[in-house]
Amino acid sequence: LESLKGLYQALGQLGLGDRLMVDLGLVQRNDYYTGVVFSAYVHQHGDAVLMGGRYDSLCQNFGDPMPAVGFSLDLDAVAAAAVQAQKKTPTRPFHYFFKVSFVWQLLVAFVGAFLIVPGSIFAAMGTTLPEVYYAVISLCQSVITLVSGIFLSSYIRKKTPFTGDLVPYRFLYPYLTNMSVGWVSLLYSLVFQKAFETENLTYLMGGTVMSVPILIVCLILGALYNAWLLQAAVEVPGTKKDKMLLRLFSVAIAAEVLCWLLNLFGFGFTGRTGTFYFNAVLSFLLLAAVTVGVLVGAKKKPQLEKLWFVGFPVLALFLPDAIAFVRQLAESFTAA
Repeated sequence: LESLKGLYQALGQLGLGDRLMVDLGLVQRNDYYTGVVFSAYVHQHGDAVLMGGRYDSLCQNFGDPMPAVGFSLDLDAVAAAAVQAQKKTPTRPFHYFFKVSFVWQLLVAFVGAFLIVPGSIFAAMGTTLPEVYYAVISLCQSVITLVSGIFLSSYIRKKTPFTGDLVPYRFLYPYLTNMSVGWVSLLYSLVFQKAFETENLTYLMGGTVMSVPILIVCLILGALYNAWLLQAAVEVPGTKKDKMLLRLFSVAIAAEVLCWLLNLFGFGFTGRTGTFYFNAVLSFLLLAAVTVGVLVGAKKKPQLEKLWFVGFPVLALFLPDAIAFVRQLAESFTAA
């Protein structure tokens, strides 16, 4: 220990004191070390880039006994550290997350809109497409939405040093964001539906013009919510993160309640079929499963992480559209 203390003091005099840490439990993989061993690390990289130590007996195995100190350099670790060093940490993370989320939603919206172009063309030509076609389109949009969460988390990981739960939350981003802003588009749909029912051309044109700002409002609200979710994902586990997640899920649940209330009051309680109430109950059950899984299950049963962060969100995104597709397919075969 006295020798180690003297070495530490000598290195401190060379200006390296604030970069040294003594670890009495450090053991290198090779057994030929006879004295002090050491490892070197770089900022924001967990693996050692350099390892070595003192070996006084190794050289005599080769016929030339002498005391020696040596080290090896891990070039793969150095290369990985160099890549990590090129990533820039945004000075204002929330603003960065908002901008990325806005563009991400815009791209997903464009791709989703592109899928409905054929149906719109046929409708303009007076051709009525079967309901199963729209069920397929809805299912495809769910797939695109699901995959978009993977690309979002991968992009942020590539461009920034953020880690945390950024990747595990990849399926929560599209699911919870859609849940949080669904009421805005539904409110617009109710107004637009009224325009069709009244056949008022002025009202109809006004509704069409208003679709653009409504879309922008949806994108902004969705980007704000997702930026908040991203900030919670990269937050260090603790009380602050738990409170952020609780508030995020509370907003999603409140938005879902508002969405179904608008549905009921907009179209009437008696005008709804059993399918509507089935979908409402299913949607709430799936949202409850995701909520309990992330807030409770991830802590109580961390070994089931894939179920909480992958299984439940994927099921919540796909199951309603999959059921609708099967139902429409069954009705098509029955009609045929």
